[in-house]
Amino acid sequence: MNRRNFLKTAALAGCAAMITGVPLATYAIFPALKDNPGSWIDFGSVENLELDNFNMLSYEFMVKDGWIILPQRGFVWARADAEKQIKIFSSTCTHLACNVIWQEETQEFICPCHSGRFNAQGMPVAGPPSRPLSVLEHKVTDGNLLVFMKV
Repeated sequence: MNRRNFLKTAALAGCAAMITGVPLATYAIFPALKDNPGSWIDFGSVENLELDNFNMLSYEFMVKDGWIILPQRGFVWARADAEKQIKIFSSTCTHLACNVIWQEETQEFICPCHSGRFNAQGMPVAGPPSRPLSVLEHKVTDGNLLVFMKV
């Protein structure tokens, strides 16, 4: 094989690899890069919330992560006052993503991982967390509490 034929063959093989490789790479890689837009999770009737106290509301839904569909489980903290104003806090500590627990005696959220503490408004008061707990978007539809969860 002379040099000219070798270069032609190499160029054609490169083009063929690119023509088939780009769609295959797109098919294999893009699902893993796709952002999950989130969804509204129904937590049931607003009437079930105990007033002026934090309620632990658990959830489970299926999430598509790349090629795998897995259950996503967790909980949020909801508080309703006498005027039916509702505030929903994420249960995830802003330090290292451990779950926080509401302690009614001290009126604080406690993070068991590194002794982080948050007040009833979600603001950090002790320990390593420097950011407040996330307040989650919510709405009441037909008497049911819906919370927007983004994974």
